[in-house]
Amino acid sequence: MKKNLISAIIFTFFNIINVFGVENNKLSDNLPVNQQTIFGKLDNGIQYYIRKNTRPENRAELRLVVNAGSILEDDDQQGLAHFVEHMAFNGTKNFEKHQLVDYLESIGMKFGPEINAYTSFDETVYMLQISTDSVEIMDKAFQILADWSCNISFNSDEIEKERDVIIEEWRQGRGAEARMRDKHFPVLFKDSQYAKRLVIGKKEIIESCSPERLIQFYKDWYRPDLISIVAVGDFEPEQITQLIREKFSGIQQKSDRKRLTYPVPNHENTLYSIVTDPEASQSRVSVYYKRDVKDILTVSDYRDDMVSSIFQDMFNQRLSELTSQADPPYIYAYFVQGRYVRTKDVFLLSAAVKETGTERGLHVLLTEAARVQKYGFTQNELERSKLSTLRSMEKLYNERDKTESRSLASELVRHILENEPIPGIDIEYDLYKSYIPAITLQEVNSLAKELIQQNNRAILVNLPEKDDLKVPSEADFEKVTAQIDDQEILPYDDQTLDEPLIAELPPAGQILLKKSIRDIGVEEWTLSNGVKVVLKQTDFKNDQILFSAFSPGGHSLVPDSSYVAALTTDALIQESGVGKFNKIQLEKKLAGKIVNVEPYINSMHEGFYGDAVPQDFETLFKLVHLYFTSPRMDSTTFSSYKNRLTAYIKNKSADPVSVYKDSIRVILSNYHFRSRPYSVEFLQEMDLNKSFQIFKDRFADAGDFTFFFVGAFNTDSLELYSKNYLANLPSIKRNENWKDNDIYPPKGVVEKNIYKGLEPKSKVRIIFTGPYDWNLQNNYILESMIDALDIKLREVVREDKGGTYSVSVAASKTQFPHPEYEIHISFGCDPERVQELTDTIFTQIDSLGDYELKDIYLDKVTRTQIREFETDLRENNFWLSQLSSYYFNSVDPTLIPDYKKRIDTLTLEQIRKAVKKYFNTKNYIQVNLFPEKN
Repeated sequence: MKKNLISAIIFTFFNIINVFGVENNKLSDNLPVNQQTIFGKLDNGIQYYIRKNTRPENRAELRLVVNAGSILEDDDQQGLAHFVEHMAFNGTKNFEKHQLVDYLESIGMKFGPEINAYTSFDETVYMLQISTDSVEIMDKAFQILADWSCNISFNSDEIEKERDVIIEEWRQGRGAEARMRDKHFPVLFKDSQYAKRLVIGKKEIIESCSPERLIQFYKDWYRPDLISIVAVGDFEPEQITQLIREKFSGIQQKSDRKRLTYPVPNHENTLYSIVTDPEASQSRVSVYYKRDVKDILTVSDYRDDMVSSIFQDMFNQRLSELTSQADPPYIYAYFVQGRYVRTKDVFLLSAAVKETGTERGLHVLLTEAARVQKYGFTQNELERSKLSTLRSMEKLYNERDKTESRSLASELVRHILENEPIPGIDIEYDLYKSYIPAITLQEVNSLAKELIQQNNRAILVNLPEKDDLKVPSEADFEKVTAQIDDQEILPYDDQTLDEPLIAELPPAGQILLKKSIRDIGVEEWTLSNGVKVVLKQTDFKNDQILFSAFSPGGHSLVPDSSYVAALTTDALIQESGVGKFNKIQLEKKLAGKIVNVEPYINSMHEGFYGDAVPQDFETLFKLVHLYFTSPRMDSTTFSSYKNRLTAYIKNKSADPVSVYKDSIRVILSNYHFRSRPYSVEFLQEMDLNKSFQIFKDRFADAGDFTFFFVGAFNTDSLELYSKNYLANLPSIKRNENWKDNDIYPPKGVVEKNIYKGLEPKSKVRIIFTGPYDWNLQNNYILESMIDALDIKLREVVREDKGGTYSVSVAASKTQFPHPEYEIHISFGCDPERVQELTDTIFTQIDSLGDYELKDIYLDKVTRTQIREFETDLRENNFWLSQLSSYYFNSVDPTLIPDYKKRIDTLTLEQIRKAVKKYFNTKNYIQVNLFPEKN
């Protein structure tokens, strides 16, 4: 698109929507606090932030924010900030031992998504999502927050149990990335406390610390002057204010210790850290530009942040374009800026590269930085970025009354901890409309000199440790950096294509039949070429339309000789652009539009998924039409993608977890040809011509496609676009289906041990499989049984035995190509405890099948399902996935709301019978990962 046209679009856009204007605010003005947020401070120093928000309905997000993390630990307390967080869930004054989690689960909350916490260098944050339609639940939720603030029990037995859980968390976090990080941090945070205070701490301290030192950290740092409460949700703020005063005013915990902040010292010279590891699966080079934190306090600061964001957007676009070369300099690269630790901001240039490509990768990153410093960006780049930035902010503004409470709560937490401004979306949108149009190329280009400097720079390199791989030295990288100033650097060539997406459309088709499914607010249209359109108009979001489509067939229909070509087809198509536009040209053409369309081919069907805002709904249809009629694929794109994919997987076998997962996949498919793991040899079967022909074949017949649209669309517009872009697609009425390629799991008991890895850790996966009677009732009972078992195993394996940090139970069931189920039980542990914990799991399965579960488990499962279903019914994603699933499985979609009836009739006996039915101890797979034998 030509420069003057883009400028005209932005000028017109702001003449239409700008109602705030520069004249209404001054750059020197302080940013206000959103008036919808109620801020208060109790006499004891505890601060609170309250905001009413009705999305989702009858829910509230609560946060206890403690301005203390691992950075404040004494030398003999390393890991105890995180230990305290764990102990908060193991008993308080008003909730003994596990009563706290029991209570929360009994009211339908799920451990993890709705009950959680995290500890970082600088803070500890506790998170609850609760129902607001019960006074008792609200009261107890705030009592829990208050107990966490000052009344954690620190029961000695629970401390001993939790040591083991935290050790298992430490254990599962170990590996190549952790070992390399441990070596990088003393360089990146040179002479700083941050280099010495990893959140997980030291294993020996976690194992042996006295309860007194744990309690001392709690007493020193959990105190009113470091505590804030955040409450966002569907409630009356006055009620929440009263609860906070009632529960928190009496807290008087004090300490003489000062809450210090710890700087990351500046340095003049570039610091280097070059680290290898025998289990590293990827090579990476990263350039950190560190600078002191700059808070955003005034309108001027906020405007500066806009300029910085636009700079980042344009730089990332340039880095992305380089991956389209036939021999790209990296697999991927990015430029990002943000708060790395409390006292230091970072601008980071990073690239994943070939194992021998770290020097080339660094050279290209620094060359692109130098190109920006020398020539700056172009006016066209700036106008595209400004337009895209404005549209993104417009979308947020349009959704202002549908913003999720979780997002608003996170924003308030960042305000408390990092001083992030919270003027509110109304004012932020006005500021964007006022200042974005006036941002000049000169000021964006001048930012390059400010951000990209040689002082306070650290270059970190990760590499595999291999006998045949030469590791570059610090001198080698210094040579690369020195070359940048001497080399000839040409200006950026901004390649665009000023053409319409579709020059000429074929004649429109027709809608032959409309069917209304009133019970669920759905319509079903049949188009003149056979395409089926299923639509559900909603008001859940103001500016969101989701869509998907499927057609039976997929790569099940291709011969084994073309399987790899089929498997890589959709990625190649997406990398190639569409119509006359290559990928780079297409991205520029779509600048300022909020639309995404991605074709796919999987094992049994092909189709699309994506989304758009109503304003760009027609563009979505144009892209779909082009993928059907004018797909692209060329040799340069093919070489680029193959080279990047090859580099990505070349050292995959060095990673124990990758080897373990590949082994599970192969064993589960009984060593079927199509389950081979990705490898360099595997990729040699890629074929440009085959891939392109497969895509054209799979999308040659639109007549057997079903499209689903859910969201805030205009029905008249959808009808027009369906006629103009879908109903006129080619249809050859071949009436095909998928093919069953006979991929079945093995029969009997299969046990396999994989020996791979340096760390003293194991992983266990137990998989039960079998034939399945697929129907909605069986599906629901299976899911409910899994939920109950998940809770039970967490209680026994994690909490009672301290054997793992996390045990996961998950099930899948399919009707096609043949009905079958899989149940996966997974956990990580000490290698010495694999057999013990495996026996425990089988004992629990036996007991669940032989004896009735207690009513509490049924209550936990059903209450959680009710809560989730209530929320799901107001989500576009839920309806899109449900509709596509019901149509794919040929189930009447009016049964979607019947899920509530199934919840109401669930019994313990149904769960017990399901355990007996699906856990056949004479037919399962167990794959264990052990460290390598000495």
